[in-house]
Amino acid sequence: MILDPLIRWLNRRAVRRKMDRVFSRKADPYGYESLPYETQRLDAMEAAFQGRRFEAALELGCAEGVFTERLADRAAMLTAVDISPVALERARRRLAGRAHVEFVETDVRDWPGPSPGAFDLIVVGDVLYYLDKPLVREAFEQAFGRIAGWLGPRGLLVLAHGFASPEERRIREGYRQRFERLGLRLLGETAVGDAGASGGVQCLLSSLAR
Repeated sequence: MILDPLIRWLNRRAVRRKMDRVFSRKADPYGYESLPYETQRLDAMEAAFQGRRFEAALELGCAEGVFTERLADRAAMLTAVDISPVALERARRRLAGRAHVEFVETDVRDWPGPSPGAFDLIVVGDVLYYLDKPLVREAFEQAFGRIAGWLGPRGLLVLAHGFASPEERRIREGYRQRFERLGLRLLGETAVGDAGASGGVQCLLSSLAR
């Protein structure tokens, strides 16, 4: 349809503007470095690596680079992707001098990415539900195949998405199930965080592999 590219462009612009507004208000607007839920979530994401080091890692949704710093210590090469130029500028400053870290401003639904099998670690944290919109459903669904295709042999995929209700958890589980249907194997899945202490929010953390 002729309208499809326009609708995708409008949605991409809306997401970018929303993220830019959030990150323009103050540093660390989501409390990655201050809120107990967020620090626990990031600790659990790192624990999912089980001490492994990686040749090439991809982080989708790097924001200001808080978790990117941890990844930079575990990967020989790291590509960090975000849709917000405001967030990426802070991430670049945070990781200044880390020559093995590359930053890319893009929407993962449009990014062609590298060659197949390029990464042995892919981290997707609190990204997919921002892109999961009815009017751009086809582009959203196609992104799963591209992400899975970037994962190399013995590669590890870590998904981490917050939820605050049984219905939201079911949607997050649906993201993991899409990757399973593409041939990835579930290694483990857990809900991270104390719902009572974090306003009902927990993080569904899923690890998958080739």
